[in-house]
Amino acid sequence: MIIGSATVSVPIEKTPRFATGVPGLDRVLHGGLPRCSLILVEGAPGSGKTTMALQFLIQAVRAGESCLLATSAESPQQLRSIAASHGWSLDGINITGLSEPPSGEDTELDYTLFPEAEVEIGETFDHLFSEVERFKPKLLVLDTISSLRVVAPTPAFHRRQLKRIRDFMAARDCTTVMLDEASMTEKDLRSQTLSDGIIELRQQQSSYGADRRALRVIKLRGCSYVSGSHDATIATGGLTVHPRLVAQSFPGLVGAPALGSGNSEIDALVGGGLPRGSNTLIAGPAGVGKSTITSLYAMAAAKRGENCAVFLFDETKESYIGRSEGLGLDMRAEVEAGRIELRHLDPAELSVGEIAALVMDRVEKQGVKLVVIDTLNGYMQSALEEPTVILHIRELLSYLSRRQIVTIMTLTQHGIFGTELSSPMDFSFLADNVFLLRFFELSGALHKALSIVKKRSGQHEHTIRKLTMRAGGVDVSGPLTGFTGVLTGTPVYHPESIVPIP
Repeated sequence: MIIGSATVSVPIEKTPRFATGVPGLDRVLHGGLPRCSLILVEGAPGSGKTTMALQFLIQAVRAGESCLLATSAESPQQLRSIAASHGWSLDGINITGLSEPPSGEDTELDYTLFPEAEVEIGETFDHLFSEVERFKPKLLVLDTISSLRVVAPTPAFHRRQLKRIRDFMAARDCTTVMLDEASMTEKDLRSQTLSDGIIELRQQQSSYGADRRALRVIKLRGCSYVSGSHDATIATGGLTVHPRLVAQSFPGLVGAPALGSGNSEIDALVGGGLPRGSNTLIAGPAGVGKSTITSLYAMAAAKRGENCAVFLFDETKESYIGRSEGLGLDMRAEVEAGRIELRHLDPAELSVGEIAALVMDRVEKQGVKLVVIDTLNGYMQSALEEPTVILHIRELLSYLSRRQIVTIMTLTQHGIFGTELSSPMDFSFLADNVFLLRFFELSGALHKALSIVKKRSGQHEHTIRKLTMRAGGVDVSGPLTGFTGVLTGTPVYHPESIVPIP
């Protein structure tokens, strides 16, 4: 058994698990929360602790198990409001305060740990344990234990409180989840050492766009799980976790024949087609034809009956379809038939984990064979921590390779002409195949050049050809054998050449 491993797809241990009901979290936990354990959920206010706890409880009700929520943080009305915002019902969930309400008062309005009279802490525990004996829950959620820490006279006394809860619940085969709103600088080592598992929720503010959320499993005693930070989102329907992509946890598949572009000249230039399981980088300045080439491959795959997913960061679906139709490609028909999916992504709203989850969903559930990312510049903008974007892309490409997916990525380089073109980041070392597109000037007209500078498997042409987009089609010339300096933007024609530009 490998504890805390990120590369184990099926855990070896047979620890009974408690399904969480949080999409993606059971994958991180390799099946769910260990039963009869004490789990600490930490996070600052607003990080999603209560939302996640309600999902735990609702899932327990669905599974036909008794559950109990003991709260000092929200009133029943507040809890119902939270549930209603997600379209949930709290029917079947037993709710109580962490202290017994005074006799004769409205229990709907008094769900604080200590009323103004400040009952003794012993009475608080007596009330909690009596509720446990009454409902006999298999899942208990304490929201929150920070109130217990505040009133504890000494740290040692607080530790004894938590140990008393742990032992009492374990003796009744009850899984206990404790929520703690301590900030990152106020972590309580006493609760951490007593817990069998620790789940941390974090929220990171963004200077522009949506705030980013993340979940990390810090500890899960005796059990395997996917370590590291996992992107998370909260929307209508609750908290969703996007597990960190671990390519090696997916089995490799057998490849199919190479994918052609539908253009014989491009296929000749690339040496027959793009191998299955390979990734291709198409680099060049804006407007040089990168997206046009991706549309050729998407249409060729769709005509073979293969599903394609095209993720657009820098243009709309309609502009992508309109340009394709101008080249004689009936892409709208393929989109309506479901063979090509065009999905516009907003990098200000999506994290790299969410994007990876979208790609995986299309591969695993919809069986796509071609994935297009247009452009990598937009993908990079989804990563708040730019140094890690290479790792995200590397893992995604490794996963797609194992699943024998043809991946095409476009990269917009800064500049238009000359040797000063630059890329925001060098991705060529990750790519199996590299297409290079350039503008060049000749005889008072602007032309486009296409060349293949890298192909990891198989042979390819080392020539440079002229690329022309016209109404009704895409033309690729023969090799420009009569010129030098085409890629600099200012070619020189050699009179002794017998092969002029077509």
